[in-house]
Amino acid sequence: MTDADAGHGASERASDAALQEENNAPMMAIFGGVFGLLLVFLVVVNLYSDAAQRERLEKADEDGLYRIERLDGGAGFVVIAFPSELRIIETGVGIPSAKICAAGSPFTSYARRVYESDSDQLVFFMLEGSVPTMAVARECLRQMWPEQVLTIGWVIADNELLKSVALNDIPNYIRDYAEQTP
Repeated sequence: MTDADAGHGASERASDAALQEENNAPMMAIFGGVFGLLLVFLVVVNLYSDAAQRERLEKADEDGLYRIERLDGGAGFVVIAFPSELRIIETGVGIPSAKICAAGSPFTSYARRVYESDSDQLVFFMLEGSVPTMAVARECLRQMWPEQVLTIGWVIADNELLKSVALNDIPNYIRDYAEQTP
């Protein structure tokens, strides 16, 4: 091979590389365009989901602290049973166990308001040692409506549940069920 042949081979390789680069340019432009569109799409989706999440949180701030929506359209209104008192979350009122069913008690007024709607109910969150307090409240409800069947709910709020709530570590199977649409 002569020097002329070597120079001709080098120029052929350079021309092949230039041709290949020229053929790849449109593909890179298409890839860049698609990538840019995907980024814009992700930003739009992210903005929309942030707005929806903010809306849900604002709605939860209004009444989500004391009201639990049920799948059938009703709601459960939360009261916490302590060993010596009952606390109505919505109003922040605490009622000693001995005065739960007294005339004019905040609990009886609250129960009347909740049970005005057939689809609403009280949900008792029972802390350790609070079963007798919850039993007094349940008997009070039975005295208020002796001929009517009432629905109540309860949650045993033991130390493990309280730790999970405090750490925002609710198990996935509960979180998934709560996020299901009816």
